[in-house]
Amino acid sequence: MTTKDKSNPEHNQLIEVLKFTPRTYKISLWGYGGEKVMGTVDRKIYDYFRHRRLDLSDYAWDSDYAEEHNIPEDMQPFEPGSWYDCDGMAHVNGVSLNAGTLQVEDENGDTVVTKPLEECNGCDESPELIYGDEAWIDEKPAGTVVFLGNSNDKGTFFEGEFELTTPFDITKLALHIDDVDGEEIVSGVSYDGVDIDNWGGSTDGKSSDFGFYIAGSNKETGKWESYRNMDDIDYPMTAWFPKKVKPVREGMYLVKTAGRNSYTYRCLWNGSYWKTEYSDEEVKIKEWQGLAVDPELI
Repeated sequence: MTTKDKSNPEHNQLIEVLKFTPRTYKISLWGYGGEKVMGTVDRKIYDYFRHRRLDLSDYAWDSDYAEEHNIPEDMQPFEPGSWYDCDGMAHVNGVSLNAGTLQVEDENGDTVVTKPLEECNGCDESPELIYGDEAWIDEKPAGTVVFLGNSNDKGTFFEGEFELTTPFDITKLALHIDDVDGEEIVSGVSYDGVDIDNWGGSTDGKSSDFGFYIAGSNKETGKWESYRNMDDIDYPMTAWFPKKVKPVREGMYLVKTAGRNSYTYRCLWNGSYWKTEYSDEEVKIKEWQGLAVDPELI
């Protein structure tokens, strides 16, 4: 007589649950990411920074910059040194979805899963992806000045623990993602619908970038009208003059050096001869070029 096999997947799963010893898991997210903010500022502030050729990055980090450069309060986009407060559109801190790693360990320190975040697609033994806030420069009306600030970091952005009474299931894990102008940032994690508290991790700052962008300005040229520092200003230039023609004003000019290995760089005309910015030694030039307009009028 043949005995009927009463086992089935649901039955086996139940047995595994009953045999499971409750345990604590640790989750970590590390890689590249950072803090990102987006907000709007008055057009007159954009024009003021551009006209005075102020450095937005220096202003963003230096709390004394406004006082040192005599910037009135009504021309300050945010408190100097406090760039993270200009966040009316977005404010997120976390690891980049395309430049990070997910790791889960059990209470014995044994690794349960290690997976590049870029391979997390919401299916195929992957955590669920839950998209939250989105912010885009062009969500604002054309002509609006949008401030975008980034502090780019490397390290561990998320560490937390969660307790389970059933075996770990990666498909019950969820990554919460915010999108700041096209960059997807993992800002939180949950398991089976319950948020996991973030201890904070540890990161090192690698770089930063700050800019004013004009909404709608890239539709025709594909390039934003923007301002970060004086290098973003396109100055109209004069023709190249031979060295025998002397500049009318002292100051910095573009010059081409004489000789077979000629190259172009910035050089100072002191009213008598050409020199570098850091030395009084005379420089031999072939020709020079300067601004075609008064920079104060740009």
